[in-house]
Amino acid sequence: MATRRRRRPKGPFIALAAAVGLLGALAAVALWPRPQLDPKTLCPQDGRYPRTAVLIDATDALGDSQVKTIREQFDALRDRLVLHEWVGIFVLGEDNLVLPTPAVALCFPGDESSANPLYQNPRLVQSRFEREFRAPIDAAVDRLANLPPSATSPILEMIRAVALDRHFDATVGRRLVIVSDLLQNVPDYSHYQSPADFERWRQTPYAREFLQLSMLGVRVDVLYLKRVDLRARQTRGHVAFWESYFDAVGATVETLTPVL
Repeated sequence: MATRRRRRPKGPFIALAAAVGLLGALAAVALWPRPQLDPKTLCPQDGRYPRTAVLIDATDALGDSQVKTIREQFDALRDRLVLHEWVGIFVLGEDNLVLPTPAVALCFPGDESSANPLYQNPRLVQSRFEREFRAPIDAAVDRLANLPPSATSPILEMIRAVALDRHFDATVGRRLVIVSDLLQNVPDYSHYQSPADFERWRQTPYAREFLQLSMLGVRVDVLYLKRVDLRARQTRGHVAFWESYFDAVGATVETLTPVL
């Protein structure tokens, strides 16, 4: 009669193998090369990171309630940022019409919740986030309440300028957040003078330079500032104008949130 061999219990070996595998994985994470960051912008020097540009239309004076809403939107935006995502804030105002420069242009350095305890001190990461990222953005939003109104609202021009900005012009994921009443108002074309009609506008010489813009793959979120005194202009047709425009240049309007 053949002698039956006892099976050795596998439990301890499986647990040991799992422990070794976990330690190896943790070591790999700790030793994984981290990107070199620009000390001023906090952005990876290799340029491979997603971009979010925020265009705030301040050509008409913003009330306290609107500034509060914008601040709340920034809080929501920060919650969905990924590590090293670039955020550029462009304010469309009297002094920033022709060659717009961002009021803030920084990459998200991470916060306490995203810190890796293997090689980061969560408290120090949170401190840096508050000091070097959150504080400049809050200061830029606070300044919105004191900006003088402008005689024109070149919204199309500003969108084109932001889309072509060297920091935003990349092939990695791009998002454009617009805070505006979307009432274009320049001598060549004004939504104050006639209802917004995309098909009629696209036939004009003025429209051609804007339709040549490529925003392929850009995701657009709009915080649509509703003007009580201009209900006759901010119609469904006005919204359709902008939806058609972004579609024509390859972008996608993902959200449009009306704000009184």
